[in-house]
Amino acid sequence: MNKSEKFLADLQRIKKRNRAGAAFNMNGALRDIESLFTAQNGHCKGLALSLFDWWKNECARGAELEDEALEKIAALHAFVNGEEEGGVLSADDWSRIKDEVGYEAENIPMDLLSSMMQTVVEKGGMN
Repeated sequence: MNKSEKFLADLQRIKKRNRAGAAFNMNGALRDIESLFTAQNGHCKGLALSLFDWWKNECARGAELEDEALEKIAALHAFVNGEEEGGVLSADDWSRIKDEVGYEAENIPMDLLSSMMQTVVEKGGMN
């Protein structure tokens, strides 16, 4: 199991833990996911916070977290860690990721920034 698979399994546990019978505690789940995402991406915490906020506003809507939303945050985690994201992210997502990386560029180590931007270019985020 690689980092991204473990991260996705952790997300599923968070989702399960925040269910009380038929009710789902979205605020609790989002707090737990934010904590996990930023802790596991501490090497570029500012970018992790920016990506999480974007994900939360775009994907974590409704009464419950959908599997698609969890797959997307797991794909963002994979991207930040230099792993393959599995094709979950759209061209619009890559464009937004490019913007977020650009905003946080001064706080990202140069080798990681270079790798991230190379991935963004390969995925069509510069269009």
